Amino acid sequence: MTVSGFQNLLVAVDDSKYSLQAEEFAADLAKNFSSRVTVLHVVPHAITHQPSGYDQVPKNILEELEGSLLQRGRLAVQQAKSLFAEEGVKAETMLEEFADPADTILEVAKEKKSDTLILGNKGKSEIEDFALGGVVDKVFRHADLPVFIVKKKTDFSKILVAVDGSKHAEKALKYAVQLGEKYKSRVTLLNVAQTMMRREAAKSVGERVVSDAEAQVKGMKTDKKVEFGHPSKTIIDFAKKGEYDLIALGGRGLNPVKRFFLGSVSDNVARHAHCSVLIVR
Repeated sequence: MTVSGFQNLLVAVDDSKYSLQAEEFAADLAKNFSSRVTVLHVVPHAITHQPSGYDQVPKNILEELEGSLLQRGRLAVQQAKSLFAEEGVKAETMLEEFADPADTILEVAKEKKSDTLILGNKGKSEIEDFALGGVVDKVFRHADLPVFIVKKKTDFSKILVAVDGSKHAEKALKYAVQLGEKYKSRVTLLNVAQTMMRREAAKSVGERVVSDAEAQVKGMKTDKKVEFGHPSKTIIDFAKKGEYDLIALGGRGLNPVKRFFLGSVSDNVARHAHCSVLIVR
């Protein structure tokens, strides 16, 4: 089972602790996979929406706000550059000024032909536009490449892979196996069985799905689990109870009608999982 991921990383940064965790993870990943790394910070416009009924913000105030954002952006990029240098990883740095953060991150990913996008779970403040708070949601919803959302220091001792037989889940499994081989991880294959079917039939289908997934994994011992319940909640709860370091899952399930697996499920897992999340499309 081979996959061409983790060769060209795009790391979106700000000056938050979450971003620092993402940078540390990206540096370790780059060392393990000899990856090319691009570090990006996007400085947003100081004021994106002017409330109705308010006078225009004075020019000097806007300039002061934008100057502050630009200064913090430069500092974030410099700190990231230093971190990668200390880890012995060569990284290209980019600072895009006064643009939409999510749109710019996605555009740069295409321009650089990145195969994996890495970002922290939140920014410095959920209120401040320049931070990677709500930006994360927009990025993982619209990205057409795998997105790594780093929520804490990830050592990959335990990886949970949600499988449903779809091509996206199959691709997520390939990425997880590649990580598992490098980090010598314990990998668990989880299928959340259909609740619309009789329990016996649903369990049989789920067991077949995880067995088919296991057959795709060569040379790695995996655990297999079939659980019942709401897909995203079941995945999140299972990962938390089992103290997994990473959840890997496809961005979409078999089709919009078969809701037993992934649709908005990947959105919910990305937002609410206690551990880092890899969403693969």
